[in-house]
Amino acid sequence: MLYNWFMGFISNITGTIADSVKSEIKDQYLEAFRTDSLGQDMLVKRAYRLNATGRNKGSSEIISSGSQILVPEGAYALMTDGGKVVDSVTTPGLYTWQNSSSGSVMSGGIESVFGDAFDRFKFGGEINKIQRIYYINALEIMNQTTNEFLNVPYPDPNYGTLYLRFRLTFSFRIVDPVRFFKITCKDTSVYDLMGTPSSPKMPILELQDHMKEALNICAVRERIPFPQLESSKSQLKDAVNEAVSKVWLEQRGMVIVSIALTDMTLDPDSRIRVEQYETNKIYAGKFKGPETCPFCGTPLPAQQPLAMCPACCADIRSYYSLL
Repeated sequence: MLYNWFMGFISNITGTIADSVKSEIKDQYLEAFRTDSLGQDMLVKRAYRLNATGRNKGSSEIISSGSQILVPEGAYALMTDGGKVVDSVTTPGLYTWQNSSSGSVMSGGIESVFGDAFDRFKFGGEINKIQRIYYINALEIMNQTTNEFLNVPYPDPNYGTLYLRFRLTFSFRIVDPVRFFKITCKDTSVYDLMGTPSSPKMPILELQDHMKEALNICAVRERIPFPQLESSKSQLKDAVNEAVSKVWLEQRGMVIVSIALTDMTLDPDSRIRVEQYETNKIYAGKFKGPETCPFCGTPLPAQQPLAMCPACCADIRSYYSLL
């Protein structure tokens, strides 16, 4: 009885080792990894794998050394091992995976293969490492909008402090795929990151919170007058990136590519101030003429062209000239 139990135990171990080695050998079929276009919807997507027969014969969690990775235009590729990023590609092309922690029979890695088989046996026949390839979107993600109106002061260099009311329309791009992946670690859509215009998520809320700082840079340092603000898109974009860099670039690896203040209006007091300033500027030097009548010497009112002298009634129109 004891002998039968012991022999059964040995048989189970032998079977487990055999299954582990067989499973490991399966993983040595070389694969090709690729993705469909990420477009304007997906930011992170795990690669799908093919081999010569168009079907994966190995484990879905092991990448054989020598496998091919296709990196299309508009995408980065990241290789992870045990959840840690071990390599990245930022240039389109066809690449060969050489950094796998699993050896390949086809690459002559027999010793490594049986080492992995032993590790798998210790874990009851399960793989104790997870190797994956993810694609990160490198395109400019367009047409991001907000429904909420922002009310932000603008310390205009000419008009004084104005209060602007506007919404945001912007585009962004991932420029540091490793940093971005570390905050997602899984398939991620634009919706997952940004939410919707009516229900924005953290990145958009952060952008809104930093618009006062960005507009302050435009007004105080760049000295952009309010009427030129909407046309100064490059300077506005740079100011916004500077304002949000700690939460966007340093934490997520993202930057603003373009930004516009849409449906922008002034509050009533600001509008009156601008109108008064423009009116005074128009009349502050529109006509120049003599300070006194050239015929009788009577003082003449400033900034007001006259047809005749109020004292001697002489025709003095020729003494005024338009600027």
